[in-house]
Amino acid sequence: MFSTKESKPHSIRKRMISNVYSKTVVQSSKDAYELTRSILYDRLLPVLASAAATRSVVEVHALNFATTMDFASSYIFGMGNDSNLIRDVEMRAKYLSWHLKRADHSFWFQEIPRLTWIIQSIGIRLLPKWVEVANDELEAFTLALCRRAGQSLQNDATPHAEKEQRTHPVVYAQLAESLKRSSMKTEDGVQQQQQAPENMELHIASELHDHVIAGMDTSAVTLTYLLWEMSRNPDVQHELRQELRTLSPTLVMANAPAMPPARSVDALPLLHSIVMETLRQHSAIPGSQPRLTPSTPTSLAGSPPLPGGIRVSAQPYSLHRNEQVFGKTEVWNPKRWFHASAKDREEMMRWFWAFGSGGRMCIGSNFAMQELKYVTAAIYSNFTTAIIDDTGIEQVDGYMSGPKGGQLQLQFTRLEPEGEEEEEEEDRFIPPLRA
Repeated sequence: MFSTKESKPHSIRKRMISNVYSKTVVQSSKDAYELTRSILYDRLLPVLASAAATRSVVEVHALNFATTMDFASSYIFGMGNDSNLIRDVEMRAKYLSWHLKRADHSFWFQEIPRLTWIIQSIGIRLLPKWVEVANDELEAFTLALCRRAGQSLQNDATPHAEKEQRTHPVVYAQLAESLKRSSMKTEDGVQQQQQAPENMELHIASELHDHVIAGMDTSAVTLTYLLWEMSRNPDVQHELRQELRTLSPTLVMANAPAMPPARSVDALPLLHSIVMETLRQHSAIPGSQPRLTPSTPTSLAGSPPLPGGIRVSAQPYSLHRNEQVFGKTEVWNPKRWFHASAKDREEMMRWFWAFGSGGRMCIGSNFAMQELKYVTAAIYSNFTTAIIDDTGIEQVDGYMSGPKGGQLQLQFTRLEPEGEEEEEEEDRFIPPLRA
């Protein structure tokens, strides 16, 4: 779907799976609720609690990748068929190594795929061999998750995590069933078999590989910058904590396994403002989003009519820095959303483009927002955070824009049940925990 250039085929594929990513479905989904509860209470929060207890420093950027990967893969393939990278530290290191190796080499296949294929078919190598190996490993990893999901649908098998909540492979099941239905056509009320996509397994894996990478990458970068900004602003941490105490039940670890419903978390205004402001100032994809003009000549932003098939683009980085709309755009200020009038908020949303808009808008935006809010709420219901080392936190200048240093080290301090910070012990150096 993501690489489909023509509008109609893209729309057909998107309709096959868009319903499971809708806000209504995501918020009401028992599977989304159960996987969120399990990832927060059984995986993420225990790691942070252990670090807080030993006063160890946590490198959160890699941990954020693991967290968002576990969220995305659990919803797509089902809890029990997912990546489990929060716990499997060795696999996490391998996966991130593969992912980062290929990150700077997307130009050829993304921009000129046919020419790239032709050149490589005659023996001219455009990419280093290790990039191809990394791509092969990532694709094999996704294919393995697909096979687990397919097996679980057949016999309810779950390859790992016997004690964890098992959930339905929501996206996988929807796509598989939609492709199966699409291979049937109706003529005079009689269903007739059409040709199914060649090698259905690889067809599904190819589609869902994009979902996995997109779901992990962007949300991980957003979480890193959200935690960085919150750690620079302890007053905002305190205000958010007061708001989080209004949840019923709250997300403190002592309440596990009880967890507030998604709609309650979504309705918190300061939490929403914090996520929105981070997405505005630190867009994970600030680079140009290309589109093709329709066949009918179209005028854009007062331009002369443009013929069909012309590539045009806009970029979130520029849109989010419109001083007339946002004001003081280089300042991270959640209150701009919190205190904005209805008219001003509407205008800001017109320029907000972290997820794109229209038919090509990010299909997983509702799931991403819910994930970001739950993770943020869970962390600041239980801990305070402080920066230990943010060297290289500046965003890379590119289409995808994580921190230049590829790391962020934070100190997590456990909150007492009444919400007050524990009394600090004498400062002592402990090496960073690769959580």
